Amino acid sequence: MDRNSALYNQAKTLLTQAKLFKDVDEDLRESILSVCQVTHWKKGETINNDRGMHFCHIILEGRLKITQIDPKTGRSIAPFLLECGDIYDIFCLLDGKEHEVFPIAMDNLTLLYAPIETAREWIREHPKFNEAFLPYLGSLMRRLESFGESMVFDDTTTRLAKLILRHIQPKEEENGEHYPVKLINNLSHESLAEMIGSVRSVVNTQLKKLKEEEILLSRRGHLAVKNLEKLIHRIDKLHF
Repeated sequence: MDRNSALYNQAKTLLTQAKLFKDVDEDLRESILSVCQVTHWKKGETINNDRGMHFCHIILEGRLKITQIDPKTGRSIAPFLLECGDIYDIFCLLDGKEHEVFPIAMDNLTLLYAPIETAREWIREHPKFNEAFLPYLGSLMRRLESFGESMVFDDTTTRLAKLILRHIQPKEEENGEHYPVKLINNLSHESLAEMIGSVRSVVNTQLKKLKEEEILLSRRGHLAVKNLEKLIHRIDKLHF
């Protein structure tokens, strides 16, 4: 990546803030930036998953939905929604095997990418990166475990409520009335359905109920939690 490029400082700032890179040596961050190239994926674009076999991608801007599709039924699920600082494709990076997924750009995406063998060298040769990489990998494994557990044990209403709860943020103002929902706040009902293993019509109905019960606000596709206690109580009541 060219030091004089417009994106260089943006990429450097991200690497100093992202959990996976912020504690590594400055020399390694500079090395990562020097070997990486920049690519842009348009919103709505489905990415050829073969890229994950050859390159490691670091998201600089935008969200990437990782979708799996049943070829017999056409049903799809999305166990991961990656954001700034995340890596794609972590599974190919680990075992070098093909990963049958359909990555879809949910926004206009900007990514750094480097040959996958170069990324493996970061893991092998830099202890600080390795120390950060293992917890990052653990967090993804826990997310996948939680997704599978919820699919088996929870009904659709509980899965949706848990998804929303997992993405709420603190009130933006001390006296603010609502809790903003980040990352998933403007996703389509179809995408939300994929993230909980359901279908759009069911999510539509459940969101309407949450709004009627004054638990959730939805304006122009943006979500916010109006009553956090009610949302938590609803999960506990349904779960137990």
